[in-house]
Amino acid sequence: TGQPDYLLLNTTAAAVSLFPDAHTVGTAVDTPGPSLYQWATERGLRIAEDGYTVGAEGRPVRSTDFLPRRLLGEYLSWFYGVVRDRAPGHVRLTEHHTEAVDLESTSDGELAVVLADGSTLPVEHAFLTTGYTEDATLDGQRVVQPYPLPDRLAGVGAGETVAIGGFGLTAMDLVSALTVGRGGRFTDGAYVPSGREPSILLYSRSGLPCRARPKVVEFAPRYEPLVFTPSGVDCLRGPHRRPLDFDRDVRPLVLTEMRIAYRRRQADLVGPDARHALEQELATGIGELLDKLDRVRGRFDAAAALDGSTGMRLDDTDAYQQWFASVLRADLAESELGFVGSPVKAALDVLRELRDTFRYVVDFGGLAPKSLDEFTSRTVPAINRAVVGPQFERHTELLALMAAGVLAVPFGPAPVLAGPNTDGRCTVTSSRLGRPHNRTVDRVIAARVPPPSVATSASRLITALYAKGQIRRHRPNSAYVPGIDVDSDQHPVGASGSDRRLWVLGPLCEGATFYNNLVPSPNVFSRPLFDAHRCVTAMFAAVG
Repeated sequence: TGQPDYLLLNTTAAAVSLFPDAHTVGTAVDTPGPSLYQWATERGLRIAEDGYTVGAEGRPVRSTDFLPRRLLGEYLSWFYGVVRDRAPGHVRLTEHHTEAVDLESTSDGELAVVLADGSTLPVEHAFLTTGYTEDATLDGQRVVQPYPLPDRLAGVGAGETVAIGGFGLTAMDLVSALTVGRGGRFTDGAYVPSGREPSILLYSRSGLPCRARPKVVEFAPRYEPLVFTPSGVDCLRGPHRRPLDFDRDVRPLVLTEMRIAYRRRQADLVGPDARHALEQELATGIGELLDKLDRVRGRFDAAAALDGSTGMRLDDTDAYQQWFASVLRADLAESELGFVGSPVKAALDVLRELRDTFRYVVDFGGLAPKSLDEFTSRTVPAINRAVVGPQFERHTELLALMAAGVLAVPFGPAPVLAGPNTDGRCTVTSSRLGRPHNRTVDRVIAARVPPPSVATSASRLITALYAKGQIRRHRPNSAYVPGIDVDSDQHPVGASGSDRRLWVLGPLCEGATFYNNLVPSPNVFSRPLFDAHRCVTAMFAAVG
């Protein structure tokens, strides 16, 4: 709740609600409550002229606004109070303001939570929901970790040169903290420096910018897929439920569904009759029709849209930066149209809309081990670049910062980091530009929050459980999947099999399950809330 207001959520205000509804928990609903948007409106909160500061002055909050993260923190705290106050008389809620450092089995087969203050808590069941625990092996000497902001940047002086590794949401947070957070202003599409900024250099492994969110995030009716469906995945698996190879088996379905979504939105823009005619034709043969429409109406290359590297210029740093800026401008033009007006954005949004189908493919060993590594290292970043990018305004600001000479992207894909040198500085050198480019920088900041690890966690609790074999890695030999192994009921799998006294939920499960790091939304199915609900239901069933 202490974060500055320029650090924004990447989910719109009306799309956040902590109150489970019938879409997720069926008849087990409690009294409904407000979404984040309703909660903010009820408190009379308003948005100031700068577009992000929330308080008593300014315009009313809109349902499509991206609000400051501190407000989500306040909403979470308020919601916790609601849960606490609604607890029935036979429920006792006890808060322990210390760290859990171990979980031991007792002689009677139950559990004892060991706390950092030396006390223990006897329990029959426990839920491991540790979130984004830090990794003990991160290189803190050379690469500064990004959070919490702006505290981690307090030592960055005006005029220093800072290299930021990443183009995604964390990178945008860092850029905001080093510009707006230093007193700079964006006015009429230009940046007015405060003089307190460092020189900012962005780079990434892929060299590919994210696509921005639409200028106004308004969704069309829920997308109804034709080919990338659970039944389609079942057909691929066959009767023996074989693990799949994502690139060979599943990717063609995804790309075809993107092509369908593109043509559907194109038809919607013509009118209801055109959409009806398209649906009739799709019912008679999808592949041939899509190919025909490519010939008649111009080709839509779904693979290229997902990849994003078309036309990348690597002659030298100027050519690459010109390409980078042109990609941002072209995407911002699509973002102006939004999901409803842009067939390209509609096609890409399939990757978000059908996230539960991706889960159906991946979860609990659904992909072969090698394919899971490839999916995690290549496909997931591509999906994130396509549909989990920054707000529209962040990329307009990025272009303004480039024009003002405050920020540059000079290195192209996969530059090499060397150092620190004897003076404590590092060198960043291009690896794929025709005319190499290198810069010496005062510090490097990793604009990435890595998934929580089992084997190298800095959490005393996870380290203790792993050392005893109570938990294990889902893919022990993987360089890309560091998370925990769980069975289909979310019980951790250790040396002795599944421990049915424990359940694990959240980012620690990434790999065994897919996409565990999103907030729940109202009036749609929410997988995180559904998993929590089914695990608690199973606990009560075990108690009898």
